Amino acid sequence: MYEEASQVANDAVSSIRTVASFSAEEKVMDLYKKKCEGPLRTGIRTGIISGIGFGVSFFLLFGVYAASFYAGARLVEDRKTTFPKVFRVSTDKFFNFVWLSY
Repeated sequence: MYEEASQVANDAVSSIRTVASFSAEEKVMDLYKKKCEGPLRTGIRTGIISGIGFGVSFFLLFGVYAASFYAGARLVEDRKTTFPKVFRVSTDKFFNFVWLSY
């Protein structure tokens, strides 16, 4: 990703006397910064996409968990099951979802 920027820095350091004798430090720094712009944008874009994916994944995970508890609470309220059974099923769903996501 940063191969070109690394090459510019390596060349500048290896020939530092030549760069200094021509007072080209600013030119080399500007070239280095220019070579870093593309990978920086790519890194930011990748980070945003990864963050959105991570957020959606956890939203779905906890949304399913909440829906499971809501449905279980309705069943407990109607006396069709007990809370320990609802908790056991919800926990199983949670761990299976986590296991499937990896």
